[in-house]
Amino acid sequence: MEYVPVLALFPGMGVAGTFVQRPQACERRFPLAPNAVLLARLHSRTRLTTMDWHGDQDKALLIIDELMDNAIEDVEPQLPAEEIGLALSVDGEEALLISVADPSPAFPNFEEARAAEDKGFALVLCLGGELSWFISEDGMTKTVQALISYRPTPGDTH
Repeated sequence: MEYVPVLALFPGMGVAGTFVQRPQACERRFPLAPNAVLLARLHSRTRLTTMDWHGDQDKALLIIDELMDNAIEDVEPQLPAEEIGLALSVDGEEALLISVADPSPAFPNFEEARAAEDKGFALVLCLGGELSWFISEDGMTKTVQALISYRPTPGDTH
């Protein structure tokens, strides 16, 4: 396990005495409903802040919105009483993995959806997310993932 120093809150004050543990992860389930996207956004903003992720949170939240929205659109008509799982994990190199699991293992047109320029996956790719998906070992759910690599900007001290 790697420990990354958390910078002091005030510029010029040096490194604080605490460290952020990496890797770090969190998971939460949301009811399969239109407000799940908003709830996931609020939860994710809080978790990315407490995890001290140094990447672009606004881009990450847009990606979370798209993945959650896609899951709701694909599943809600068939399984309205189910839940969607959201997992966030940050590794030692500040890469963020966003995983959205839904109760429908089918995804017959993933490559087609990924290639479509007018769909949500196009936005995920445009924002720098690397997309993948898999079916759970028990065959009951699928998980769509977006990996966001951390790219420091010039002058970034993280």
